[in-house]
Amino acid sequence: MPKWHSEIHAPLLIVLLALALRLHGIDFGLPALNDPDELMFELGATKMLTEGSLNPGWFGHPATTTMYGLAIVNAATFLFGWMFGAFSGTADFMDAIYQDPGILILPGRAMIAAFGALCVWQTWRLAQHVADPDNRLMAATFAALILACSPVHVAYSQIIRSDIMGTFFMLLCLGAALRIARDGARKDYLLAAVWLALAVATKWPFALIALSVVGAAAVRIFDARDDVKWHILRLTEFGALAFVALLLISPYLVLEFETVVRNLSGEVRTQHLGSTSGGIADNAWWYVRGALNNGLGIAGLVLASIGWILIVRKKPHALVILPFVIAQIILLTTSNLRWERWILPLLPLFAIAAGLGAVYLVELVRKRNRLTEIGLVIGLALIPISLALTARAESSVRMEDTRQLASRWADANIPEGSIVLIEHFAFDMIGQPWTILFPMGDAGCVNAHDMLAGKVDYRVVESARSGRSNVDFGTMPAELRASCGADFAILTQMDRYRVERSRFPAEHAAYQALLDRMVVAKEIAPTKDKSVGPVVTILTRSPLASQGEE
Repeated sequence: MPKWHSEIHAPLLIVLLALALRLHGIDFGLPALNDPDELMFELGATKMLTEGSLNPGWFGHPATTTMYGLAIVNAATFLFGWMFGAFSGTADFMDAIYQDPGILILPGRAMIAAFGALCVWQTWRLAQHVADPDNRLMAATFAALILACSPVHVAYSQIIRSDIMGTFFMLLCLGAALRIARDGARKDYLLAAVWLALAVATKWPFALIALSVVGAAAVRIFDARDDVKWHILRLTEFGALAFVALLLISPYLVLEFETVVRNLSGEVRTQHLGSTSGGIADNAWWYVRGALNNGLGIAGLVLASIGWILIVRKKPHALVILPFVIAQIILLTTSNLRWERWILPLLPLFAIAAGLGAVYLVELVRKRNRLTEIGLVIGLALIPISLALTARAESSVRMEDTRQLASRWADANIPEGSIVLIEHFAFDMIGQPWTILFPMGDAGCVNAHDMLAGKVDYRVVESARSGRSNVDFGTMPAELRASCGADFAILTQMDRYRVERSRFPAEHAAYQALLDRMVVAKEIAPTKDKSVGPVVTILTRSPLASQGEE
């Protein structure tokens, strides 16, 4: 096959593989929302459509581009449903989505999955740029396959969040920076500014990718290929254009500045249930043994280590790529919190490093023995295959979540007319013949049916949340807990506070007080390779309703 055919077919097939892995099991949990932030993003998108405004009303990430994208997807979903008779009009559509948010969540997840696949495509392009000309096809193929099959990248490509979108724009900006280092063209400075603005409008920390553009200018200056003043002027132009483009993309960052400050202050926390930092060294090891190991596998990490050594030895690429990588690592390890998803911007770059490492090993053994080379290539091929099998298995397991298992138990055991307190967004229980209470911060326990009938928007939720990282029974003001009187309580946070009771004593005490008034009817814990999710504890007022523990 001609080389140009390979360079067209290979990335296309890998991107299709990436999309297939990301679409498998993408409807997990629906209509319930196992990730509560998905609803927050969708409320912002829905607000813009219902009010006919470009103001999403929330800027914590800021996630503006994510909510804009969701708004477009939501409008398309309505038009499609209306054309085929699923909805008689906008009012009917709004009634439907507040009863079953999966109508919007699933297309929104598909949009994120598409951006995940685009990250794979851009990883292919960047790997070709970084690799030596004779080996760029092999390096790009391996790098793209690693990212396409990465279980961590697949998992977060199935959730409505801003990280995957931001990573795509970050990779586009990095591509422009690499071209600046190679050609020094003004158009690439301008493109880099646009991509930077889109990345920052998606998630604030992606501003760090500007360091790669500065590094690219340094390459041109240090090599004495261009006039120093010219590149300083281009960098000034790059910064100014990026700022202007950011305001054009998200003008409400200025128009709603007080809201921006309030949202950002709510995002800055020193601790978070299950995600509090353990210090620089502990954080670094946590990310290596966790997110990086899960995302690349041990073999992938070894290859990436070789690849990083090769990148460091190549000055142009090192000055462009390493400033962002180092800054990102410093940010991750010194932060007060740690989340697996924060590794996502680094995964494509580690995949590229793994591609370079794989090529290096193949070239090393090629000079010795043809049979050894074939064996090595087969071994390398098994790495993405193993990752793909793991990613697919994990997607299947996500379909069996402890919260949905709790819903099945509740359906079979909770009698009609009961009052049920539920801590998670259990839209799969909305149709049950119960009064459902939901703990909502300063608002106390609210009637879920009444809240949905009122078409509650994000401003109502944010006001009641009042800066809390978690909205649950434990974080509710003590004087409002009386509003949560229920016959049954389905609790997803109680066990998490028990594990961290020394860090959250007040919240743990709130659940202990609840246990003094109720008894455990059922405890549902995740089972390895069979189910995922938090430990769900179901309480009841009546000891006679107790069914034991699982």
